[in-house]
Amino acid sequence: MAALAGLPEIDFESRAYRTEPFKILSEWARKWNVARSSRGVEVLDHELCRFAIIDRRLGTGHPKLMHLLGLPEGEVLDYKRNSISFHNRGPRRRKLRVPIMRLLGSEASERFRKDVRQVVDRALSDLPISEPVDLIKSLCDQIPSGVYCRWVNAPLNDADFVGRTSHIVQQVHTRDPDRTGEIVEGFRRLLDYIDERTAAARLNLGDDLISDLVRATDRGELSRRELRDWLVKLAEANTDNTSHQIGIAIIDLASRNDLWMSIGRRTQLVPAAVREAMRFRPRSISTSREALEDMEIGGHAVPKGTPVFANFGAAHWDSAIYPEPQQFNINRPRNPEHLNFGGGIFSCVGRFIATMEVEETVAELARKFPRMRLEEAEFEYSPMFTSVKRLKATLQPA
Repeated sequence: MAALAGLPEIDFESRAYRTEPFKILSEWARKWNVARSSRGVEVLDHELCRFAIIDRRLGTGHPKLMHLLGLPEGEVLDYKRNSISFHNRGPRRRKLRVPIMRLLGSEASERFRKDVRQVVDRALSDLPISEPVDLIKSLCDQIPSGVYCRWVNAPLNDADFVGRTSHIVQQVHTRDPDRTGEIVEGFRRLLDYIDERTAAARLNLGDDLISDLVRATDRGELSRRELRDWLVKLAEANTDNTSHQIGIAIIDLASRNDLWMSIGRRTQLVPAAVREAMRFRPRSISTSREALEDMEIGGHAVPKGTPVFANFGAAHWDSAIYPEPQQFNINRPRNPEHLNFGGGIFSCVGRFIATMEVEETVAELARKFPRMRLEEAEFEYSPMFTSVKRLKATLQPA
């Protein structure tokens, strides 16, 4: 096996990557199946990415990330240590996932579709017509944070707080210690908010997610700490990521006028269109792992403790898997699915809700505003994420 020192080194800070990351990633992947960067080992091949997602010898990279940020001792670091992000494959991770997947699995998530549609309808009804509007703040952020408010039986006026705080705490993935203070304060506010919502739910259990989780706790399926951790985790990960994914889908679909108008007329096209948007420009460009033992990846020896990154952005533009990957094609076969949400016991627990939120937003926006015109649309890329930096549009009804 070859040593890691012999791997080619790639530069995520290059102008080329920051401008056209998926084109550059696919070029790297055509030359190398594995490379290295300043953050660790970079997996570029589609099959090796799938391997990295599910292989038991690769565990979560979250503990090392918290160390890199210098997260101080206290309730925020305690939350991180006890949440599912810190746990590798095994009985502990399975125990934590079972109650939440029972409530947020593929079929179970359908009970929330009505809530999603109501949140989307409200957000769209508040948008001005025939003048430029910032769709990030007025729409993309409002959908997932509004749905979260429904989950915890909170007034929809709390959506701004939920969205803003989610954006703050997701800065953990910047790997920037200069942001640690802001991140810690964001988590503290989120923890206090969850404690308030849980106390209120216990006084008046209803037909919402927080009440179901309280009941699961009373049955002994979760501890009180695990209940709190899950409610924080759902706010932490859902709002920020889903907001950006909604924005990405809007830009990539609405910038293709004929396709956007077709979706408005035939909303049955929306699921395929959203799947292609997630493949073409994934929100999650890569995901982090850590070698739990000495192992081999793509013919290279990877010592225990090495950070390993599966680059979905490269895998999604692999021409052997997705012919003409640079072409936006909603008629692609459904299999293989995109890798945005990971896989196996490390798969995103909110993936079905997140997809539903994107689909419902796109469907209703295209139906109501088939002549919507994008005024400003700009992406920003890091090694981990695609972010929507600007999104302004003029809404033109049919």
